[in-house]
Amino acid sequence: MATTAAPAGALSPAVAPPPGNPRFALFDSLRGIAVLAVVVFHVFLVTGALSRRLVGDAATVLGSGGPILFFAISGFLLYRPWVAARAGDAPAPGTGRFARRRALRILPAYWFALTVLAIFPAVAGAFGADWWRYYLFLQLYSEETLSRGIPVAWTLCVEVSFYLLLPAWALAARRARPRAELAALGLVAVAGAALQVAAARQEISHLAAQSLLGQCTWFALGMMLAVVSVAGARSGVLRTAIARPALCWAGAALAFAGLTLLRLDTGGLLGIVAALEREQPYGRTLAEVTLTAAGLVLLMLPAVFGERDGGLPRRALAWAPLAWIGLVSYGIYLWHLTIAELLALPELPQAFSAPGLDLVDRLPAARTAVLLVLTLGLSCAIAAASYRLIELPFLRRKDR
Repeated sequence: MATTAAPAGALSPAVAPPPGNPRFALFDSLRGIAVLAVVVFHVFLVTGALSRRLVGDAATVLGSGGPILFFAISGFLLYRPWVAARAGDAPAPGTGRFARRRALRILPAYWFALTVLAIFPAVAGAFGADWWRYYLFLQLYSEETLSRGIPVAWTLCVEVSFYLLLPAWALAARRARPRAELAALGLVAVAGAALQVAAARQEISHLAAQSLLGQCTWFALGMMLAVVSVAGARSGVLRTAIARPALCWAGAALAFAGLTLLRLDTGGLLGIVAALEREQPYGRTLAEVTLTAAGLVLLMLPAVFGERDGGLPRRALAWAPLAWIGLVSYGIYLWHLTIAELLALPELPQAFSAPGLDLVDRLPAARTAVLLVLTLGLSCAIAAASYRLIELPFLRRKDR
C-alpha cells in the first residue's frame, strides 16, 4: 500500500492527512502533473497554438485531463479516511473537522487571488453586482458569470459541491460492504458519463455536465480507488499495479494517444467552441469518456499501491521538483492564466527582439515555448509566496 509514515510536524499541513490516516506521498506529484497539464493548455490557448494539428490536439487533451485528475485525487484522498474508519484502521473523521479543513485549504488563497486580480488587471465580475457568486463558488451555474472572475475557478465550484455531499455519502455507506459500495460508485460514475454524453448531444445544458452532476464520474473513480486500497491492504488485490507499474502507465499513454487521435478534427479552440454548439456523435463522446476513465485510473494506480516497490512511474512521481510543484499547485492553478494572458500581450515579442532572439518573432512554436517557461516560472514564484504567506498560516490551524 502506497503510504508514508512521517514524524509529527515533519509534513507540510498542505499535504498532511487527517490524524491517524496514512500519507500517500506520490499524490503530490500527481497534483503537479495535473497543474502542469492545465498550464500547457492555457499557454497554447493564448498563443493560438491549439490550432496546430496533433500538438494542439495533445495540449487540448492535457487541458481537459488536468481538472479531471484533480477531481479524482480529491475523491481518493478525501474519502479514504471514512473508508479506513469503517474498516477500523483510523478514527472516524468528523463532519465539522472535515468542513474546517476544507475551508482553510481553499478559501484564503482563492479569496486573496480573486481580490488582487480584481484590482489588477481588473478581472471582470468580482467587484460587480454578482460579486457574491464568485466569492461563494457559484459562478459555474450561470452563463453570464462562468468565464469571468478567475475562469479556472469553475472547478472549485465543483469541488465545493463535492465537499458538501461527501459526508452525506459516507453516512449512507457506513454499513456497506466493499463490493456493494463499489457497485454503487460504479453507478454514480456511469450516471455522470451519461450526462456528459447527453450534454455533448445537446440534450441537456453543458452547464449541467460541468457541474458535479456531470463531473461525478471522476470523483467516483477516485472514491472507488479509496475503497479498493483499503480492501487491498488485506486481500492483496491488484498485484499487477504493485509489481508492474510501468504497464499501468503504458496503458495510460495509449489512452492519451487515443484521446489525441479523437481530437484531431476539432480544429483547435474554434473547434472546441463549435463542439459546444452542435450535436456530437454518440460513439465518439462515449469513447472519449471511456478512454479518459481508463487513462485516469491507470495513471493513479502506481501512486495508490506499492510506493516502495520501485518502477519507473514511482521513481518519476518521487522526483522532488515535481512533488514541489504539486505542493504549491493550488497557487499555480489560481494565478497562471492571468499571468499567461499578461505575458502574451503584443509587447512580449518586442522584449525578445535582441540579436539571436528574433527567433521568437518568426516561429510561433518558439513564442509558445518562451511563454510557457515564463508563465510557469512566474506562476511558481507567486504560488510559493502565496503558499508561505497566505496558505500556511491558515493550514496550520486545520487540526487545532
